[in-house]
Amino acid sequence: MSDINRSRRRQFPGTEAPADELPDLPLEPLPPEIPAHLEAKPAADAPIVLVPVGSVEEAVLERIRPTLEETFRRASTVHKPLPVPKYAFNPTRGQYHSAAILKRIETLRATEWDAAIGVVDVDLFVPEVPFIFGEADRSTRSAIISVTRLRPESGTPESKKELLLKRLVAEAIHQVGLIRGLAQCPNNRCVMFYSATVQDTDKKGASFCANCRKRLISDV
Repeated sequence: MSDINRSRRRQFPGTEAPADELPDLPLEPLPPEIPAHLEAKPAADAPIVLVPVGSVEEAVLERIRPTLEETFRRASTVHKPLPVPKYAFNPTRGQYHSAAILKRIETLRATEWDAAIGVVDVDLFVPEVPFIFGEADRSTRSAIISVTRLRPESGTPESKKELLLKRLVAEAIHQVGLIRGLAQCPNNRCVMFYSATVQDTDKKGASFCANCRKRLISDV
């Protein structure tokens, strides 16, 4: 399973209220809540900030920065690492709840940033699917990516490293695209295509199709 574009925060497992205490819900979904201090659109020179969470090599993040900068025509930088997200671990599943980590990334983002992209090396999940590669929240311009399932299982050490970098670049561009307002694309050669497997990611690459690129440019 791949990317989740989240417009509303999910309730963490085990925190559900009893049925008789649930409030009446509106018939129509509520719009995403945007923190007041993050409502303004970032400046044209606002950087994309990569945030390593846990044991993620900074050298790997430095390798993907040039492609992000070229694609979105803005600077990027690497933030100081955050601790291993033990608070998000679910012992029943043996995975980490992506929403808990993403919430931490959201609180970290500053108004002078274009987007905050957290990168972790743990297996992520949301309750309704077995695993995810990443998750984005457009309302807070934040995202989280896991390298765990992007890592190749075969090949030479060098070839595996290069393939991991290509997959990570594609995932990062995809997440920033979601933050910028792009939707999942039906074109399986477009970076905005929904990847159910790493084979999908390898096939689509890191480039936008003509339609998504037009939408992206018009949003700038």
